[in-house]
Amino acid sequence: MTETFPTLTDWNPSSVRAAGVILRDQNDRILLQLRDINERTIGPGLWSFFGGHVEGDEDIKTAALREFVEETSLTLDPATLVPVARAQSYRGTQLYAYTAKRITDPAEIRLGEGAGFAFLTPDQIRTLPLLPAAGTILHHFLDNIRNFP
Repeated sequence: MTETFPTLTDWNPSSVRAAGVILRDQNDRILLQLRDINERTIGPGLWSFFGGHVEGDEDIKTAALREFVEETSLTLDPATLVPVARAQSYRGTQLYAYTAKRITDPAEIRLGEGAGFAFLTPDQIRTLPLLPAAGTILHHFLDNIRNFP
């Protein structure tokens, strides 16, 4: 079955794809990552959802799940992932995002990448400096949060 992701930006051919997860906890807070601050990181010091590049022949959902585990140590049931949207970054990366809901204790998280993380309310997220393509997707998600399980 092919999943449908609303497209939020111009969409041009690209060989670079990335996927991530917008996780909501039992209190409807959203888990975000504070990106590392170094010369190798795109968007240093900005906030984003957890995710990363699709590798080889990997499908989008598999990449999102793998990256989420690598970066948080939290596992998700693939059946709980719901497509949110896709946006293309100014560098050409095609970014796909899912959402999922999971009972989560912050003590369970073992940060594998990033400078930090936080569980945030929608109002808090709207005040943060966000990675641009991820921010486009996050704002779409927040504006339509009632439409997601």
